Amino acid sequence: MTTSETRYCPRHPGVSTNLRCGRCEELICPGCLVHVPVGVRCPECAQTQTLPTFDVTGAYLARAIAAGVVLGVVGGVVGGVVLGLLLGLPFLGPIVIVAVGYLAGEGISMAANRKRGRSLKYVAAGSVIISVLTISLVSIGPMTIFDLLAGAYAVYVAVNRF
Repeated sequence: MTTSETRYCPRHPGVSTNLRCGRCEELICPGCLVHVPVGVRCPECAQTQTLPTFDVTGAYLARAIAAGVVLGVVGGVVGGVVLGLLLGLPFLGPIVIVAVGYLAGEGISMAANRKRGRSLKYVAAGSVIISVLTISLVSIGPMTIFDLLAGAYAVYVAVNRF
């Protein structure tokens, strides 16, 4: 069936189209079509929803932020005290910093019910930065370049959890 009639998308009246939804046969344009495993659908038929694992509600985000601040400060104080006690063993500084980063990532993950998402990555990175700054204030010895590199790696370890 060929026709010379110009058809327009009902959602975007200025866009001509010949595409149709695979379910309801309504006209759709490339701007409003949604790819699904069985073809293309209109937004109503596709009914896209965020996966529950990535649906971080405000309550989970608040719990993650609270856990991140507490873990950052407590982990920084404990890490700083441990580094102060092990002043003669400077190679343990990076190990302690990375361990604090790992524990911060795991703690935030548990507080957020094992959810994943970009906002939780920011919370984890902030928590590790808080802990590294706290370690630098609490520890007796100066932070070395290796400690700073370990801090960057600790951020990576914590963020990689999400």
